[in-house]
Amino acid sequence: MRICEAGLFIFGYGLFSKTPNGPENKRRLLRVQNYWIWIYGRYQWALRGFSMGCFYIALARFIYLKPFAHLNPSNFHSHEKDTNLLLLNMTSAGTDYVLEKVFQEIPISQIRNVCIIAHVDHGKTTLADYLISSNGIISARLAGTLRYMDSREDEQTRGITMKASAISLFYDPLLVNLIDSPGHVDFGSEVGSAINLADIAVLVVDVVEGVCSQTESLLRQAISRKLDVILVVNKLDRMIVELKLNQAEAFQHIQRLIEHINSCMSQILQGQFLDEDRQKMETAENSLHFDPTKGNVLFASAFYGYAFSLDDFALLWSKKLGVDKAELEAEAKGKKSLFEQLVLDPLFELHKCALVEKDLERLKTLSTKLGLAQFRGRRVDEAFQEMMRQWMPLTNAIVKAFCRVKSAATAFTHDDRLLQVCSTQSNPLWQHIRNCDPADGDALVYAAKFFKLCGKKLALCRIMCGTVRKGSEMKILDAPKTKFGGFLANSVVVKGIYIIVGRELLPVETAPAGRICALESEDGCWFGGHVLCSRLISDRCGECLLKFESFQEAEPLVRVTIQPNLSGGDHLEELRACLKQLSVLDGAVRCLKDLGDLGQTNIIVSEPIVPFLETIVPDVSSQISLPRNLELQSTECNLRQYSVRVRMRAVPLPDDLIRLLQENDDILDKLRKGISSVIERKTAAVFFEELLALSKNLLPKTRATWWLKKNEDDIAAIFNNVWSFGPSRARANILLNCVPDYDRPSIWEAASASDKQYRALDRAIIAGFDMAMAQGPLCDEAMQGVAIVLEEWSFCEPGEDPQVVADRQLDAQLHGQLISAIRQACRVALKKHPLRLVAAMYKCSVQTAAQALGKVQTVLAQRRAKVISENISEMSGLFEIVAYMPVVESFSFCEQLRKKSSGMASAQMQFSHWQLIEEDPYWQPTTDDEIEEYGSKGDSINQARLYMDAVRKRKGLATEEMIVVCAEKQRNLKRNK
Repeated sequence: MRICEAGLFIFGYGLFSKTPNGPENKRRLLRVQNYWIWIYGRYQWALRGFSMGCFYIALARFIYLKPFAHLNPSNFHSHEKDTNLLLLNMTSAGTDYVLEKVFQEIPISQIRNVCIIAHVDHGKTTLADYLISSNGIISARLAGTLRYMDSREDEQTRGITMKASAISLFYDPLLVNLIDSPGHVDFGSEVGSAINLADIAVLVVDVVEGVCSQTESLLRQAISRKLDVILVVNKLDRMIVELKLNQAEAFQHIQRLIEHINSCMSQILQGQFLDEDRQKMETAENSLHFDPTKGNVLFASAFYGYAFSLDDFALLWSKKLGVDKAELEAEAKGKKSLFEQLVLDPLFELHKCALVEKDLERLKTLSTKLGLAQFRGRRVDEAFQEMMRQWMPLTNAIVKAFCRVKSAATAFTHDDRLLQVCSTQSNPLWQHIRNCDPADGDALVYAAKFFKLCGKKLALCRIMCGTVRKGSEMKILDAPKTKFGGFLANSVVVKGIYIIVGRELLPVETAPAGRICALESEDGCWFGGHVLCSRLISDRCGECLLKFESFQEAEPLVRVTIQPNLSGGDHLEELRACLKQLSVLDGAVRCLKDLGDLGQTNIIVSEPIVPFLETIVPDVSSQISLPRNLELQSTECNLRQYSVRVRMRAVPLPDDLIRLLQENDDILDKLRKGISSVIERKTAAVFFEELLALSKNLLPKTRATWWLKKNEDDIAAIFNNVWSFGPSRARANILLNCVPDYDRPSIWEAASASDKQYRALDRAIIAGFDMAMAQGPLCDEAMQGVAIVLEEWSFCEPGEDPQVVADRQLDAQLHGQLISAIRQACRVALKKHPLRLVAAMYKCSVQTAAQALGKVQTVLAQRRAKVISENISEMSGLFEIVAYMPVVESFSFCEQLRKKSSGMASAQMQFSHWQLIEEDPYWQPTTDDEIEEYGSKGDSINQARLYMDAVRKRKGLATEEMIVVCAEKQRNLKRNK
């Protein structure tokens, strides 16, 4: 009974004493008290055990809750310049009530918005796990194996990060909004969302594998968005255990790696700055280059939970040697032997003892010499991990690096970064974003992505300025525009505001500026734009108010068709609504699984559809003379009813000219619509000069074409009279006006600035040209690299009355017939040239061990891939193969590669370019040698013909394939005697 009385006394004291969370905590404890009294009266036999439970509750109160009684907004102070800050209370700072209080009251100068970027399997998620474990959300022993930020089932199954996920962490006095992003090339849109939200990028690089394909791409994105980049050289243990380097070799290895990364950064900056901005480029290099002495380079092994900078070891040795820290640091900068002796020697000693020799007793002795507490692990690996977490905690080094870089308050104070978001300084939101003031009357929100968590449809947002409150109405600024030029008044009502704590949500009432949080709308749907404001703001310039790049390098190529399995309009409308919602929630959608999550299970999904392009090539093998060939290539079109006569020809364009048109797709789109502003005219003028210079250089050298031996003046006159460029999916085509008696307004100038007039049927010619370029003659795929030259266009017979001609041009039927006639004439002109297919190509990067090199080459050959380079990586010792592979051949390639190589090879594929397929789809053997080798019917496999027939079958077009209808009638069933 004495134990019971002691339990009652401690419980009562713990209940009624003052709590740091006020009345809400008291009510919670009061409910516990009532429940305890009921148990006491009902179950006397359990009194002793329950009294012990009360004792543990009170003990937890004193140990777990007491340290946060000092958390008060008045206690927050700036530590941005204190680089030697030792962070306290990390193991207990993850409680909900503390995080909620900090989220709403902490100054903006102590907020850090951080994203982690890296190549696949370089250690992003493991690093994030240790940062989360320091907040007490997960156990430190599970960090690196739990993959807490990978909340989706398929992420845990595949072992890679597929979605950008966020979490808010408190390291007294900093609030860190951490975003873990994917490293795989297939999820580039998720990386773009993470970079748009963040101010700081932590670039993780495997010290053995070094700079990989995605490393350079991610670094380019971070620099282009003006983020502060911190380099983490990860997996130091691999140098000792796998590569077996000594201290001198390890130092040179690390030095080469940092130099390589800086070299990549210089190339990126060189592409951003022009030659006249050489001084700006040097200034940017000096500020952005990674240098361990600047504190922007950390050395780590995230798997074992340790990380350090040069500053950490300088502080450690200054205490032991009695030397001033600044003096020791200066010596370390100049002499590499100091780095080897003072940094690498202790690390190598510990790693060899634990990971190579597996000597637990010696490890305990070294731990005692370092002044560390005795570890509890009985296995060497666990003991080493525990010891390193004590000696050089990863979280301390990372968060101290966060203290040195910009906060949310200073993120947009520089014009260079502000211009990345606002086009001009006249933007009405310019000053609001620069100030980032929670007291601003206008709340501005950027919604980076949409996702589902805890059964809610949420938007991952950053509060750019002002304060968002629960229940407030937010206008969508980048919604579609009306015909009057104003923005549609689309709006959403904020139903809930949540702090994201990994896989959980913590509701709050307000979200001040600088924070990253999740917003839930009233109806649970997010349609329209990504920029929200508490009031409707119009843009006087008529351009987008804010611009956040998605970093999507190419338009998605592979697509499928989806239809409901059940007939009826209701099912189709439901499917359409789910697809629309899914396109907002997830840019990289997996149709079957994610549609099932939205309730659409009874659907039919087609086989993957891969597009091709069509083009024409010069007929260099023709036996006909060039003048005669050019005469045959001329095509005439006559509408006798209306006395309309059109003569044209199709001519091919060289590859470099096609590439120029593809790179300037946005300029071509503006030229088609008509340029209006001064900026557009200047851009068009620069593009015209580049196009003209390249054309003068290449076109006169093109053999067996209409361009051959054209002088520069002729080419200048031709391209000055460009009629139009191709439609949206076939932009790299040109319609040229070579009609002698039609001087139409130039496409390079605004129509209002010219005194020339369009003919009545001018738009009909362009419409027919667009239809012909959108559907080529081979398999109705879009054309590329074709110029249609219009040489003659007449409306009347000689001596006909002009008034009769003018009246005839107003006939509505003439417009439709002329469009169809031009389309058909263009197709006939195209068929007078050799036709070819153009395939989309992936750039395939394969890493493999030497044992599986031959099998990898076999798989690549089966997939019709062309190997470009094959080298051995100095960092990892693996073979790195780069090849170009047709997209249509890439399905299940990675699975086949892993199966054939027994898991020793891995590959990443990224869209590279469109490549001409040299094979003629209609080739037949003609010479004696060809007939002898291939037979009279050409029985060898024609891959281009196979691709063409597959597309024609899918579209329901006719093929020349022979189909057996009644096979039994072709057999002689009667047996001759």
